[in-house]
Amino acid sequence: MAQSQKNGIDTDEKGITIADFLQMSGNWFIAYRDGISQTQADDEIGITNDHQSAFVLKRSYFTLKKDLNKTYSVRYTMDLTVDRDGPDAGNIETRLKYLYVKAKPNFNSDVFTGNWVEVGMVHTPWLDFEQKINTYRVQDNMFIERNRIFNSADFGITYGGNIGPAMDKEFLKEVNGAMPGKYVSYVVGLFNGGGYSGEENNNNKVFSGRLSVRPFANKLPELHISGYFNVGRGNSEYNPKFNQVLGFIAYTGKQLTLTGQMHSGIGDFRGEYVDENDFSKAIENDGYSFFGEYKIKKSPLALWARYDSFHLETLDDANTKRFIGGLSYTVNKYLRLVLNAEHNNKTSNENNIYELNLEVSF
Repeated sequence: MAQSQKNGIDTDEKGITIADFLQMSGNWFIAYRDGISQTQADDEIGITNDHQSAFVLKRSYFTLKKDLNKTYSVRYTMDLTVDRDGPDAGNIETRLKYLYVKAKPNFNSDVFTGNWVEVGMVHTPWLDFEQKINTYRVQDNMFIERNRIFNSADFGITYGGNIGPAMDKEFLKEVNGAMPGKYVSYVVGLFNGGGYSGEENNNNKVFSGRLSVRPFANKLPELHISGYFNVGRGNSEYNPKFNQVLGFIAYTGKQLTLTGQMHSGIGDFRGEYVDENDFSKAIENDGYSFFGEYKIKKSPLALWARYDSFHLETLDDANTKRFIGGLSYTVNKYLRLVLNAEHNNKTSNENNIYELNLEVSF
């Protein structure tokens, strides 16, 4: 039977424990899609104009986790997607997304709490955070990844924690668990910069960080404000600049979620937003995005919508305005149906996408 929504489908709350030894979980995005082919941040740009009307596997993740002791744990996540190139086009290809050791050291501090560190193929500081607020990754990437600025995982080291006490566990479970600190949460990291599916093409590293604050933690804990930055070079032999800043405000209630973000910077993680006459000169870019979701009370239904605007300084064909909206139906805590439409308005062309998505999470 259908059930009322709490916080969408949160894979952090899922998992099957095998013989009290290992935790296994999965997340599948299956859809019927009519419109241009979906493009990931690490795909070639040229395929975006291909039209398809088909049942598709958008993404599939398979995760194994193991606690080694009270301090250390490990994670292994496979990312399954459809191969689109060469003679094997159409086959399912597998690659690693996460492969790390995680430590939760106890510093015995009242100021710095909830400390953790990941080493290996790890989370980058932003997208995992945003996807706990906008839970519609099944539809497509978040704004910053959709516009190919950076993606969600990389080779490197990530460190995070809170300043002050942790947020009430009931609030994190029943309302939203994106920001675990009551007052301040932070994450910083040092990465190769090419993303989890990109080969390192230079010797530069990217330094990234996020700071999130609840300004009215006791009276309005649903409101939080975040800032994010990248400082480094794009992952190409020409070493173009890759400097980004992002501001984000969110209201995360039981029924209503609202977010707004603005970003400004130069370059991208792959080193592709560059001057066509000088590959070492990165191009300035900026944009903004708004998202809203309303969960209908005592109902499995939710209405949601998103608007994106992205601008590249000297590449007019890449300037995009995107309108997305739809209806979701939570069957149970493992299954959700998402019906949505999308209109892309680019300088050179316009297109529409229509989808019925099935999200499976266990």
